[in-house]
Amino acid sequence: MLAAALLHDAGKLDSGLATWARVPATVAGLVGRRRLVGRWNGRSSGFRRRVALYLDHPARGAARLRAAGSDPLTVAWAAEHHLPEERWSVPAAVGRVLHAADDD
Repeated sequence: MLAAALLHDAGKLDSGLATWARVPATVAGLVGRRRLVGRWNGRSSGFRRRVALYLDHPARGAARLRAAGSDPLTVAWAAEHHLPEERWSVPAAVGRVLHAADDD
């Protein structure tokens, strides 16, 4: 469970965004722009592409962790940590603890 808590955001590495750039990327995702930004993923370059990679961090992180041979719980939490609780495959009690520790 500690690995899941520490590594669930590993996919953010793929974006290469600095902390200051993560703020507008996060805001773009929160205001419902994920669909638009998702289109940037394959067709854009530069900052837009990096924002798309950042917002896709759950899937990208899960793929990184799976490739590294991480525990299935760690991989699942990386993929699911932004999903509603009813869509988690991890035990709800574990997910609640992990979510409370992160609270992002």
